[in-house]
Amino acid sequence: MAGTRRGSWGLSLTTGAVYLFLYAPILVLMIYSFNRSRLSARWLGFTDEWYAVLWRDEQIFQSLENSLVVAAGVTLACVVFGTMSALVFARPRLRGRALLDGVVYLPLVIPEIVIAVATVIFFSLLSLRLSLWTIGIAHITFCISYVIIVVGARLAGMDRSIQEAALDLGANEWTTFFRITLPMAAPAILSAALLVFTTSFDDYLITSFVAGVRSTTLPLEIYSRLKRGITPEINAISTIILAATIPLVLVAQRLERGSMKLRTAVTSACAVFLLMVTPVVARTWPAGGYVPQLNIYIWSTYISPRIIHGFEREFHCKVNYDLYDSNEALLTKLQAGNVDYDLVVPSDYMVEILARQGLLARLDKSRLPNAWANIDSRFLGLPFDPHNDYSVPYAWGTTGLAYRTDLVKENIDSWSVLFDPRFAGHILLLDDTREVFGMALKKLGYSLNSTDPDQLRQARDLLLREKPLVKGYNSSNFEQDLAAGDAWIAQAYNGNMTFVMRDEPRIRYVIPREGCTISVDSACLPRHAPHKELAEAFINYFHRPEVAALFVNDCGFNTPNRYERQEIEPWLLANPAVFPNPASLARCEFMRDVGPVISLYDRYWTEIKAR
Repeated sequence: MAGTRRGSWGLSLTTGAVYLFLYAPILVLMIYSFNRSRLSARWLGFTDEWYAVLWRDEQIFQSLENSLVVAAGVTLACVVFGTMSALVFARPRLRGRALLDGVVYLPLVIPEIVIAVATVIFFSLLSLRLSLWTIGIAHITFCISYVIIVVGARLAGMDRSIQEAALDLGANEWTTFFRITLPMAAPAILSAALLVFTTSFDDYLITSFVAGVRSTTLPLEIYSRLKRGITPEINAISTIILAATIPLVLVAQRLERGSMKLRTAVTSACAVFLLMVTPVVARTWPAGGYVPQLNIYIWSTYISPRIIHGFEREFHCKVNYDLYDSNEALLTKLQAGNVDYDLVVPSDYMVEILARQGLLARLDKSRLPNAWANIDSRFLGLPFDPHNDYSVPYAWGTTGLAYRTDLVKENIDSWSVLFDPRFAGHILLLDDTREVFGMALKKLGYSLNSTDPDQLRQARDLLLREKPLVKGYNSSNFEQDLAAGDAWIAQAYNGNMTFVMRDEPRIRYVIPREGCTISVDSACLPRHAPHKELAEAFINYFHRPEVAALFVNDCGFNTPNRYERQEIEPWLLANPAVFPNPASLARCEFMRDVGPVISLYDRYWTEIKAR
């Protein structure tokens, strides 16, 4: 008896530990949505202000509406057609059963990246414009298999004699289906519906390839915002979603146990969904009347709502913006040729690639007087676009070193610190091939745009020797690790550090004496932009000195515009991440397209990450 009790206690403790492991992160997320600090690294007291901030965030609500609309449509389509397919597959003597099973399971075993690339190429061949419809079609292709498998398993376990008895007693096939088959399969159908809804709602990878104008979903929005770290607004929206999904799980459980009728379960699920959708639709319902539309594809860190609203008021238009998280994602969309963006903001080397591939339109320079009058001449005529035929500088920054002054007891001014064994396990590097190799090449005294195989081999060997010291490779929220003290030193994008340094004054940002990457992101017009004149008007508006100063204050990035420094907030002027010492930029370089040699960079980078 004592042994049985000990075994019972051990089983209970193990079960409790498993549940704690699963749900502790969710509980922490919910608690930190009420944290007064913008940093997730420390608790400064209780507040509900982030929910108020969230309510005013138009882009979050628009992306949430997109996710709900897509997930609801995909769920309905998959449940209807998946259940019909499962009924066919459940027949005992179905010809080609093995082949059909393979077709059903195939979307679940093929890597998502393969499905994403194949889907976007397929849409491009059909000349189908990327939109919410293309997201829905893509989601159906891999979600319908869940319904067929889950419902099919339920139907396979059913006692077919009950259906046969109903037919023998005079019921036709439709009556048998609605009175016998459907009620018995209902728990599986609802479970499959919840699984499809969750899978569609959460999908990021495939969605990022097939999303078009005004079709940014919540996962895309959140992931793109991680460039600024995990903010309380993201915690707040996640908490709301969790609170909304818990009732759906309870409904599914009660239906599965037989303690709730099918009609009641369906009604309850619809009621919960309406409660989720109604405030979102009410918040984002468009105003009446047609207004011109400007569609922008941009980094999340470059969005200033005050600039957007100011332009809308003055030019009587509506600005729609979607977000990307890498230059390569932008390149993929423009290469597909089935998106209607009017304005994009690629980085320097990507401007060169896009222009060479004929994906950018030439600018009408006569429509951009503010740009040519107010941009610092140092940022014009750069190597990636010598005559500024395709691009206008938008923002600039550096990739340097950030470190905690309370944990690193010395002044840092060299890349050499990343190779110091004293800091082993506390060093972060960017998860970026060119930036990491650029750092190593600079330390070795070479150009960060080197195409010399021997120099690249030396850089690879140097990075391989360094790897045991590295805590990780992180390009998304490295600043949060610094703020929490989990990392002491990090290779860092300057713009990511601006607001973190304001909230955590023990973090310092420096440009190494060997030099680093200096980058310029530029405003460009895609070749097939439908509203080119409005896009050029936006560029010209942005380069008014007072608007450029507003951008610096709101976004924490510098701009090449010659604005008045007295219009910049004092704490920003004192921040070396935004306003570095000009002398420190002497050895910095712009990143260039290295042509075919990029394959050697990629191969060496794979070797480093695989060790």
